[in-house]
Amino acid sequence: MLTRILHAVRDARTVLTIFVVLLLIVGACPSQAEDAGKNPRVSVDNLRKLAEQGDVSAQLRLGGIYLTGKGAERDFKEAARWYRKAADQGTAEAQTALGVLYLGGWGVQKDIKEARKWFEKAASKGESGAQYNLGTLYLQGQGVTLDYEKAMAYFRQAAEQGHPMAQFNLAGGYYQGRGVPKNLEEALKWCRKAAEGGDIQAQFRLGMMYLEGEGGPKDFQEAEKWLRKAADKGLEPAKKTLEELKKK
Repeated sequence: MLTRILHAVRDARTVLTIFVVLLLIVGACPSQAEDAGKNPRVSVDNLRKLAEQGDVSAQLRLGGIYLTGKGAERDFKEAARWYRKAADQGTAEAQTALGVLYLGGWGVQKDIKEARKWFEKAASKGESGAQYNLGTLYLQGQGVTLDYEKAMAYFRQAAEQGHPMAQFNLAGGYYQGRGVPKNLEEALKWCRKAAEGGDIQAQFRLGMMYLEGEGGPKDFQEAEKWLRKAADKGLEPAKKTLEELKKK
């Protein structure tokens, strides 16, 4: 039932994840959005002065402003410029962001090797987004030799920090026995963690595992609970599964 988990992170989902990661970086600086909303021009001007003096927090915030277009016109080149300055000072969040921009070719020439370099720098500092992105590169063989063991090792690092999509992909590794020994109990455990973290695909898959008794005894109540959560978010397979269950 979870045979497609390891392939769930296709290019389209990777792009979506990239923006999620970056928006989370911006979200880590809530005052940025507040300042921009009250007086965007003053906020950006003040931040720029600080950033030009080497203030890494201001550089990180400016990168987020130009990335999202909140407080200034969206400009990926400017976003890359300020993230690079913060990244050069060793800020893990900026290193992850810069890696993501290289991966997508936003504001910089697309360069997967350069993306990997910045992800590795950030991952070595424990940044879960970078660890997840490295896992994805090795899972897909994107700019690196495909290596399930390395992919799962990076996913585990991010998963242990509570990264839902990394938890979901680690669950897939245990389900299929790719990169880690096959273990349905571990697959269920990590799938549940991802589902509890709000990952819609994990919620659906968890419901199906409980429905079919994979990794533990069948539990129709838990199955319906998680399928309902995914269905309420608009996931069609979850809706269809619930409809089928009603007919039985």
